[in-house]
Amino acid sequence: MTSDGSGIVKVQSNGVTTNALAWVNFNGTSSTPITPRASYNVSSVTKNGTGDYTLNFANALTDANYAILVTGTYGSANNFNGTAPTTTAARISTYATTTAANQDSAYIGVAVFGN
Repeated sequence: MTSDGSGIVKVQSNGVTTNALAWVNFNGTSSTPITPRASYNVSSVTKNGTGDYTLNFANALTDANYAILVTGTYGSANNFNGTAPTTTAARISTYATTTAANQDSAYIGVAVFGN
């Protein structure tokens, strides 16, 4: 992974370089609207409920066929929330692996990769 200094993260795999279309770092224990600590192409983060968040993109993506990498703290696992991603937003959730129940996380990082 590299960055060109503009906030764009570049990833190379099998000789192909792709840019992060969006990324964000935020505190999932905050109330909505959540103010990101840092972000690129994410206009806002909406908290829908415990461990359930919608990322709204500042600039629409070309298509909804992108991949999302989600990280969280406190042993939480991460997944899509069952709502199909769109070109303008993606819904994610964080949950406790021990109870399989949604759980807020103080440090959530999300990166969106695609064409």
